Amino acid sequence: MAPKLQRRPAGMRLAHQFWLSLVVPIAMAIALYGLFSSAHRKQVLRQEATAELRNYATLLQAFVESALQRRDIALVRRRAEHFASAERIQGVAAFTREGEAVFITEGVKGEQGRLEALARRAFLEGGDIEEPTNLVGQPVLVRTVAIHPSSANPPLVAILVRDRHYIEVLESSLNRGLAATGVVLLLVSAVVAGAVVRFTVALPARAILSGAERVASGDLDAAVPEKGAEELSRLAHAFNTMTWSLREARQRAEREEMARVNVERRLQQAQALAAAGQVATSLGHEIGSPLNVIQGRARRAADLPGCPENLRAELETIARQSERITRVVSRLVSLARPSRQQQGDSDLRRVVDDVVAFLGPECKKRDIETSVECPRDSGSWARVALDSDRLFQVVFNLCLNAIEAQDGGGELVVRVLPEHDGPAGSRAVCFEVEDAGPGVRAEDLGQIFEPFFTTKSTRGGSGLGLAIVHGIVQEAGGSVEVGSSSTGGARFRVTLPTVAPDSPSSRDASSAASSSVDMQARQGEEASSTGGEGASLAAGPEATRESRREARREARTGGTEEGQKG
Repeated sequence: MAPKLQRRPAGMRLAHQFWLSLVVPIAMAIALYGLFSSAHRKQVLRQEATAELRNYATLLQAFVESALQRRDIALVRRRAEHFASAERIQGVAAFTREGEAVFITEGVKGEQGRLEALARRAFLEGGDIEEPTNLVGQPVLVRTVAIHPSSANPPLVAILVRDRHYIEVLESSLNRGLAATGVVLLLVSAVVAGAVVRFTVALPARAILSGAERVASGDLDAAVPEKGAEELSRLAHAFNTMTWSLREARQRAEREEMARVNVERRLQQAQALAAAGQVATSLGHEIGSPLNVIQGRARRAADLPGCPENLRAELETIARQSERITRVVSRLVSLARPSRQQQGDSDLRRVVDDVVAFLGPECKKRDIETSVECPRDSGSWARVALDSDRLFQVVFNLCLNAIEAQDGGGELVVRVLPEHDGPAGSRAVCFEVEDAGPGVRAEDLGQIFEPFFTTKSTRGGSGLGLAIVHGIVQEAGGSVEVGSSSTGGARFRVTLPTVAPDSPSSRDASSAASSSVDMQARQGEEASSTGGEGASLAAGPEATRESRREARREARTGGTEEGQKG
C-alpha cells in the first residue's frame, strides 16, 4: 500500500514571491524618486525665490539712493509703495542707524519692532542679511540691503519682505501630483508584473505541480504543456520525458508479467499434455486391442442374419462408443507427441471434397446442407505445403465442429479462396469453414485454441479438435482466424503456404496422396467389416488415417458425439 502523502504547511506561492520581488523594488524606486524629486524641487523653488528677492533688493537700493540724492522723501515713499505692490512682496521698510523708520509700508507696519531689530543687526554685522522667518502670521523671506545715498545723508538699511507661503502650497500640490503619478505607475507595474508572472511562472509551475501529483497518485498519462519561462519549459519537457519513460517501463513490466504468465500457463498445459500423453499412450497399448475386439465383435454380431433391430441398435451403440474412446485417446497421443516436420504437399480442393463426401451422410441425417465454393482453376494454385494426412485432419476437425454446432439443421459451407500474398511476401491460399450455428462468444475467442477448452463438455466435447488444428497449421507456417459468418454462425479461416503445381515434389506428393487415400479407404472398409482384432491405437499420422476410417464409419452410422468449441 502506497504511503499517504502529507501536505506541507501552506506558505507563500512561488508566483506571489516573484510578483513581490518585482513590485516591491518598483514601489521603493518610485518612493525614492518622489522624495528626491520633492527635495530638489523645493530647493529650486527657494533658490528662485531668493534670486528674485535679490533682484528686487538691487532695484530698491538703486531707486531709494536716487530719490534720497534728490532729497525727495515723498518720492522714496512712493517708490517703496510701488515695490510693496509687486507680486509676492509683503512690504518694504527702511531704518536709520538709530532705529528711526524712514518709511514702512502698510503690509508690515504691525511688525515694525522686529524689522527694526533686523535693521540694527544689519548695521552691526555690516552686511546684507537674508533669512526665512514668520511675519504677519505667515512664512516669509526677508532681505536687508544697505543704502548709502551720499555723504550728506545718513546711511539706511532697507528691508524687503517676500511671501514664502506660496512655495509650500506649490510644493504640496506638486507632491500630491507626484504621489498620484507614482500610485498609478505602481498599479500599472503591479498589473503588468502580475500578468507576466502568471503566464510565465504561475500557470506553468501549477501545471507541473498538478502533473507531479497525478504521477504520485499512479496516473502516468499526465502531461504538462511546455510553456512559460525557459527554465520552466525545460522542466516541463523533462517531466513529460520522465512520465513517458515511466509509462514505457510500466508497459514493459506488464508485458513481461503477461509473458511470464503465458509461459507458466503454457508450461502447465505442456505438463498436462505430457501427463495426458503418457496416460493415453499407456491406455492405447493396454486397451487398444480389447476395444478393437469389442468394436469388431459388436459389428459382426449386428450384421448376423436374424439379429433383432433393437439388439442391432444396441450393438451399433457399443461400436460407436468404442470408436469414440479410440479417437479421443488417439487425439491425446497426437497432441502430446512432439511435432515433426512433414515433407510434402497436397491438393486442397481434393481433400475438401473427400471430407465433405465423408461427412455427407451425417449432414443429411442432421438436415444440414453442404456446399463447396471453389474456382474452377483451383488446380493451378490450390496446392498447399502440407501433407494430405494432416490437411485432412485440419479440414475434418473444422467441418465436424461446424456440424456439431447445428443440432436443429443448418448449413456447412467450405469456401476455397484464390491465391494471395502471405507473410513476408510468400504465396498463400485460404479456405473458410462456415456454419449457421450460434457462433463463438467474444469471451471465448482468446481460449478457443487452447487444449482441453470446450463449451460442449456436457455433450462429450474433449477440447482437443481445434487445438490439433491450430498446432498443425502453425507448424506448416500458416494461421487460423475465427470470426462470424453472414448468418451469425462461426467462420474459421485457415491460411496455408502454397507450392508450385508443376514442381517435382508436387507431382510426387499428388500421386502419393491419391494412392494413400485409396489405400486408406480400402483399409477402412476392411476394418469396419472384420472388426480389426489385434489392431493397435494409432497416433500422429496414423491417427489421421484412423480418423478417415472412423469418418466413413460415422458417416454410415451417424455416431459422432464430440461437441464443438464456442
